[in-house]
Amino acid sequence: MKRLALIIGFIWTAGLHLASGQVIGSLGVKAGMSLSNQTYRITPIEYIMGTNAVVGPAMAFFIESFRGENFSLQTDLYLVCRGSSTTTHSVTIDHTDGDRVVANLGEPLASRHRYLSIAPMLRAKSYNGGVEPYALFGPRIDRLIYYSTESEYPLEEQNSWIMGLTMGVGVEFSLNGRVLFGEIQYQPDLSPVTNREPLLVNNNSLLFTLGIRWMKAP
Repeated sequence: MKRLALIIGFIWTAGLHLASGQVIGSLGVKAGMSLSNQTYRITPIEYIMGTNAVVGPAMAFFIESFRGENFSLQTDLYLVCRGSSTTTHSVTIDHTDGDRVVANLGEPLASRHRYLSIAPMLRAKSYNGGVEPYALFGPRIDRLIYYSTESEYPLEEQNSWIMGLTMGVGVEFSLNGRVLFGEIQYQPDLSPVTNREPLLVNNNSLLFTLGIRWMKAP
């Protein structure tokens, strides 16, 4: 928690010192998909169970504030799906075929966690008009709102609040007074989904979104 507080303080301080001008520079919406996976680590033997990624929706409302020449502070409010899928493997012995070992691959079983996320980020771009790239970086807080699973062994004692980071890049261009953009964000967790020993589970997600930004008049 102390490390997260320092990161948030750095982002807000940098945004206030590097930026100038209006408090609210723009606002907008974006939507797309999340490609999410999880790491299942069993302690103390440090065994990591393999999982597969799941696809889910991602949508956000955002506000950009303290917009300066090159930096601003952007806060995203996300509704996002995270999770993973696992496949059960088993073997049987075919005694009618010389005791041949047969590998059986089960159906993938998906687990999905829906979160409401807030991410204050430092935003860097040139603000020269036309087609322009930009970058985002900052802390993130997730609030669990819903969990569903096809597994016979659901996760128990999940943490309601999860700390993480958001790192993103995008490109935007102006069209008829509005700004359209495409964006990719990488969102790793800093705290686990569940830390019930001996199982530790962490989310890692890629978000692909398209959006529109409305700029406030100077």
